[in-house]
Amino acid sequence: MHFPFRNKLKKPVHHSLFNTTNKPGNKRFIGLIAIVLLGITTANSIEIPSSTAAQHTATALKPGGGGASQDHFSYSRDSHKVSDYADASAFLNRATFGPSRESINELFRKGSYESWLQEQFSLPPSLHMQWAEDNIRGINGTGDIVDHPEDWKRYSDTLSYAQRDIWWHLATQAKDQLRQRVALAWSEILVTSVNNGVLLTQPDARISYYDLLVRDAFGNFEQLLHDVTYHPTMGKYLSYLGNAKAGTTPGSHPDENYAREVMQLFTIGLYELNPDGSLALDAQGNPVATYSQEDVREMARVFTGLTDQNGFFFPGDGDTTHFARTQPMIAMEEYHDRGPKHILGQDIPGGDTGTDITAALHILFEHPNTGPFICKQLIQRLVTSNPSPGYVARVSQVFNNNGKGVRGDMQAVISAILLDEEALHGAELYPRRFGKFREPLLFITHLFRAFHAQDAVTVLNIYEDGPAYTYASYNFHGTGFTRQEAPLEALTVFNYFTPFDAPYSLKQQGLVAPELEVYGKQGIDDLLMGIITKNSFVYQTYELAAELQLQRETAWIARREYDRLLDELDLLLTAGQLSARSRQAIKAYLVQQESKTDKGISNEQLARYVIGLIMTSPDYALQR
Repeated sequence: MHFPFRNKLKKPVHHSLFNTTNKPGNKRFIGLIAIVLLGITTANSIEIPSSTAAQHTATALKPGGGGASQDHFSYSRDSHKVSDYADASAFLNRATFGPSRESINELFRKGSYESWLQEQFSLPPSLHMQWAEDNIRGINGTGDIVDHPEDWKRYSDTLSYAQRDIWWHLATQAKDQLRQRVALAWSEILVTSVNNGVLLTQPDARISYYDLLVRDAFGNFEQLLHDVTYHPTMGKYLSYLGNAKAGTTPGSHPDENYAREVMQLFTIGLYELNPDGSLALDAQGNPVATYSQEDVREMARVFTGLTDQNGFFFPGDGDTTHFARTQPMIAMEEYHDRGPKHILGQDIPGGDTGTDITAALHILFEHPNTGPFICKQLIQRLVTSNPSPGYVARVSQVFNNNGKGVRGDMQAVISAILLDEEALHGAELYPRRFGKFREPLLFITHLFRAFHAQDAVTVLNIYEDGPAYTYASYNFHGTGFTRQEAPLEALTVFNYFTPFDAPYSLKQQGLVAPELEVYGKQGIDDLLMGIITKNSFVYQTYELAAELQLQRETAWIARREYDRLLDELDLLLTAGQLSARSRQAIKAYLVQQESKTDKGISNEQLARYVIGLIMTSPDYALQR
């Protein structure tokens, strides 16, 4: 199978296991990463072949938009057309939780990325709470969860496992893949986490918050910001639920937690930005702060008066209910600071809680930083860790105006991110820095989707009371992997990684690689290989139910069709970018096994080993 545009760009890399702990082997791993990111020779101009479409030359902007850099490139105006199966696979790596052969074929048949996007935008959201109510059945005297919603808290330890199981089910099996993938990106920007004393025992609150991100994934960013602000899960996580105006008790003042994070992490960031995401500097060449401590104090006064719907203002004054945990917060005006406020150079006259919050959020929404700050992070989560200034500027321009005078239209923004020339042809345009390392979660979701993992009936126990609930799942909630990375389980509001994280060797090159902050031997090597090879310790210890379907791959090995096997796995897993060296090494291994008189390894096991070799290689780790 021929994959246009790829062979001339490949750089041989050695196979390596992912272990970024502080050990001698870590230097070798980082070196391999540097090879992948930095070791490809590029010319000033890269021509992308096209037999039918006219060519268009573009020039990347220097940081700050101050003129042209030396990154000139040419691309096809018809590049939104799906040109081959490998391009389809690469696109689906960015826009879904991993391609399957069926999804690759479907996208190729559609012929254009736009038609696929429009279909995804039109699909109804797959919601976690709805799935729970439709599928979690009580047994052994326990009622169905749909009829007994207070059991979410009563049996929170048990049902926290269900929260994880539901996420894995929808991430791998839901039809609205783009929406689910974007919701994960939002959850890593607008962070809440189980690692909060109150939320630890409220899995329904966490599910409800994630469903908010699913529903609002393609809406307007201002509405998303509003809904996040009013959700009781965020109110508890960042401690402004029950936040009273100054003087409610002697010496008290409003909590500043959300006031600070809604600016620093959710909208405008710490420093002023140019439209292309680069730092705006003052006359002395120093970064310019976006807000002051006084702005934080004034913003904190805005977020007073909110509480959940349990009938009390202060959280400790009354018990919580499923309704209060999952419905928007309300205002108790006697606790709100109604005085005038001055935030980021703008005046809010002062009024009731809703009026003040709407005004403050609108100031943040309209701030010139918000577009580049949010858009660059979404690009990082979906496409590439080191987008060019021009890429960020183009997407930010769509955030500012979708072409119809609307600001913050996330459907338009997501389209701009995924259809940008840098997204579709970044490996050719910027071979030295294009791509992103897959998050640990995405290794497993892709594995399950690519090989049609089958689930089974799961039974949840309430400790001494025995079996209580049953539903279909992979039963993947109990592994150590979930301590490595899991949705809504980050240790802090800064997520598992920040947009600026990178190993020292990459920072020296001016590059970031945020996902490497969560790579580790337990999280990647042991569990991934344990699932792929169906290791008895992994499956029996954790009672995993995920059954990979490997009939095709096993048959190809039995017929010694090694090239066909590698072609297919290259397409399915690495989107046609498996290096020649990796391919040759894997094929040599297969031939060696064939020559053994007493193999001792079944054809199915060989297929599993080949998949494992590819998925633990740098070729796979770097999504391009």
